[in-house]
Amino acid sequence: MEGPIFGLCTVLTSLSTAISLRCAYERRHKSIYRIARRAHLTALAACTLGSLLAIPTIADAVDRSAASNEVSALASDVAAVIFIASLQIMVIDWEYSTAHHIGIALRVAFVCVIVGLMIWQFHRADTVHQDLSTAYAQSNDVRLYLLTYLGASAAAGAEVTFRSGKLAREIWRQGRPAATGLAIASAGAAFGVAYAFSRGSYLLAYADGHAWPLSWENAISPALAGLCIGCVAIGLTMATINVSRSQRNVGSKV
Repeated sequence: MEGPIFGLCTVLTSLSTAISLRCAYERRHKSIYRIARRAHLTALAACTLGSLLAIPTIADAVDRSAASNEVSALASDVAAVIFIASLQIMVIDWEYSTAHHIGIALRVAFVCVIVGLMIWQFHRADTVHQDLSTAYAQSNDVRLYLLTYLGASAAAGAEVTFRSGKLAREIWRQGRPAATGLAIASAGAAFGVAYAFSRGSYLLAYADGHAWPLSWENAISPALAGLCIGCVAIGLTMATINVSRSQRNVGSKV
C-alpha cells in the first residue's frame, strides 16, 4: 500500500514544485513574501524527497547503496520534519505584513534541535536487526525515535492547520480560490496531525500492552500521510496560482 500512495505523492509534489518554481520566477523581483516563496519551494522539495524515499523499492535501493540499513527512513523522516517546518515559516510570513524574524528563527532553531535528536537516536538504535517503524515497537530506542519525530510533526502540523484556516477565513471575500486553496492546505495539515497521532498512539498503546492489530496501523497511517501530502500540495498550488494571476491582472491594468 505504501508504494502506490507515496509514488503518487512523489508525482504530485514534483508537479506542484514545477508550478511553484514558475510562479516564484515570475515574482522574483518582488520583495513581499519572498521568505514565504522560498519556504514553499523548500517544503515541496523536501516533501518530494521524503515521499520518494518512503517508497519501499526506492528505500531498499538507497539502503543497499549506502551500506547502512534504515538510512532511507531517517532521510525520509528528516525531510518530513523540514517539510512541516517550512510550511510553518511560509504561513507565518503570509500572516504578518512584515517578516516576523523572531518567529521564523525560533522555528528554524526548533527543527535543528529535532533533527539533531533524531540523528542521535538513529545511531543509538540497532538498525541492523530492526527497522525504524511501528513493526518494531517493542524496542525502546525505536519508540523514542518515532515519538520524537511524530511529536514534533504533530505540534508543527497543528500550528499550520490553525494559521492556514485563519488566513483562509480572513481572505475569503478578497479571493475565494486562494482561500479555498488555503482551506485545503489546512485540512492537509490536519491529516498530518492525525497521522502523527495514529502512529504515536499505537506506540504508546503497545508499550502499555493494549495495541490494536499492526495491520490496521499499516493501512491507516500511509493513507493519512498521503491525504496530508496531497491536500497540502494541491491547496498551496491553488493559492499560489491564484495570487500570481491576480498580480498579473493588476499589472496589466496599471
